[in-house]
Amino acid sequence: MRNVLTFILLLTSLFLQAQYFQAQLQLTDGSILQGYAKLPSNKLFENSVKFKSIEKGKTEKIKDSELSKILITSKQGVQFLFERLNVVHLFKSLGKDYEMEKTKKHWQLRYHTNDVLNCYALAQRYKLDKNGTMHSITGANSMWEFLYFTLQRHEEDKTYIVNAKGFSHKQVRKAMALFFKDHPEFVERIENKDFKNANVSDVADAYAALKS
Repeated sequence: MRNVLTFILLLTSLFLQAQYFQAQLQLTDGSILQGYAKLPSNKLFENSVKFKSIEKGKTEKIKDSELSKILITSKQGVQFLFERLNVVHLFKSLGKDYEMEKTKKHWQLRYHTNDVLNCYALAQRYKLDKNGTMHSITGANSMWEFLYFTLQRHEEDKTYIVNAKGFSHKQVRKAMALFFKDHPEFVERIENKDFKNANVSDVADAYAALKS
């Protein structure tokens, strides 16, 4: 029994150690920290990131409010960029357009960029598996019923929700029409369902091509 307990404790220790990844943290003052960190989270009551300057060093907690970006590198050498940004809900109601900005910033995973726009996944939490694949995970409560996809103009410090797993095509078209309202001809393509089966990144690239 003692050997079994020792083996379980060893596995637990290895599992906990594996939760830290090679990381570069950018603070809000622009300074950089190099070391190892756990992935950021948007879960309720979690407002800090655990960080170690060396792999087997002492753990410290850095408040989310003191951080702006986290660059995670997997064991396979793949990099993932998380940014702490404001997020805006776009929707129409009773014939009126609304842009409702959340009061709290959220950690978002950038998965695509071009000359004009950045694309992000916005989830309750994130998980990097042993194969080096990043997963965006959402719960079944509050706003986290959905996994959101957001767009950001390079000159802005906020992102806009334009799609989500669970949104209808109609909801997506309305949100995208609001985001791209500066180009009526592009909105017309959206409303004509030109991008019905396209990913957000495909739409972003089509828009960037129009702007270039």
